[in-house]
This record gives sequence, C-alpha cells and structure tokens, in this order.
Amino acid sequence: MQKFTQMRRPGQDNQTIGYVFSVLLIILIILIAGFVLVNSTYFNVGKVTVDGNKYMLTEEIYRIAEIPDPVNILKLNTGDIQERLKRDLRVADVDVTRKFPGTIVISIKERQPLAYVASGYGFVEIDDKGVILAAYKSLKQINVPMITGIRLESGYIGDHVENQQIKPVLEYLSQLEGPILNQISEVNIQASGTIVCYTVKSSQLKLGKADRMADKARLTNEILRELADNSARIDYIDLNYASPFIKFKS
Repeated sequence: MQKFTQMRRPGQDNQTIGYVFSVLLIILIILIAGFVLVNSTYFNVGKVTVDGNKYMLTEEIYRIAEIPDPVNILKLNTGDIQERLKRDLRVADVDVTRKFPGTIVISIKERQPLAYVASGYGFVEIDDKGVILAAYKSLKQINVPMITGIRLESGYIGDHVENQQIKPVLEYLSQLEGPILNQISEVNIQASGTIVCYTVKSSQLKLGKADRMADKARLTNEILRELADNSARIDYIDLNYASPFIKFKS
C-alpha cells in the first residue's frame, strides 16, 4: 500500500501561531476590561434603588448603607448593606436584593416617627413609646408634628424620653388616624400646662389639660373626618369638654 505524507504549506505554522495568539490576546483584553469594570471608581456600574421609605431621605439611606458615588454594584455586598441599615433604629426591617440585569433594590420598612422635639443638639425624632429614633442639627423636611413649648436638654439615639409633659402628647398623637395625624403641624405645651394643636390650615385644637387624651383623640378623629368635605374654615375646636365646641372663621 502506498503511503502519502501530508506536507505543510510554507507559512501554515505561522498562521496557526498567529490565530492562537489572537485568541489569547482577545481573552486577555476581556479579562483586563472585566477587572477594570469590577474595580472601577470612576463611572457608574449599575444602580441602587430604594423603595418603602417615607420619612428617611433616599440620600440618607445611601449614606447609612455606605453606597459610594459613583456606584459600582459589582463591588457591593447585599448582606453588608442590609446589616448596616438594620442597625438604624428608624428601620423596622429591610430587604436587599439584586435585580437583573444591573440593579440592587433596597426595600425599607420604617418605624413610624410620631413627633419632633427641640433638644440641646437641635431636634430629636421620637416614636409613640418616646424612643429617640434620630437626632438632627436642623430639619430639611417635617413629616410629623413638632412639639413646641418644651426642650430636651439631652438625649441620645435609643434613649427613652421620660419628660412627663411629653407623654400625654404622644398618647394623643398615637391614637390619631393617619390622615388626621397628617393634618397636625404643631403641638404646643403652654406654660400653664395646657395643650394646643395647630393644623396645616392654621386651625386650633384646644386640648386643655393633659387628661382624657384617648377620648380627645377619638373626638378629633370623628370631627375632622366629618368636616373633611366642609368648605367652611375652622377657627378652633375646643376639646376641653365631653361635648366639643367648634368655632368657624367668619
């Protein structure tokens, strides 16, 4: 049997080497590009979104979660983000997930603040139990009523406010329905100890002495609910007595 020996054409070896080199070069370029992308701090890679927050500013959530600017989601650990946010007293629960193709979603469930009170530092935000959820040098936005006429000299995040004048105010506010609470802008504790609330429409709610607060909250809910569609402007509502008195503006 006749045997044939396959002869390589001149330059064929060089073509094979060139092809392999090109493939390796492309792979190297891809690896370098991937490394640069993962470690980039100069441009955005993906995005981080926040939902469920009503009281906390999105920018504040980014700060607490240590989300850099520009953001690179390839370098972010969702577990670390979740743990950082859970340490904040204003956060009741948080879930951090990755959403294809390039988004991290932070879903926040907040503890509901009930009021702001002036303090030696600036202002503190407290819940219905009197727990200080946050402290601010100044307020960028006001989402809940401001308690005025009193000032806390000290107080740290996590502390309980033990002031006896504030407790009945918190009892009253905590029993207001959501839409009614949103109408209250200020609760003033006067020097005499009597309490007056002011609404966003400049009406007064005269609560009087710090007693029957649950009953006064119930009456406030009923009256403001019934008058919601009334075009008449309220001057004040006197809740000192079991039968409230309503005075309309002329």
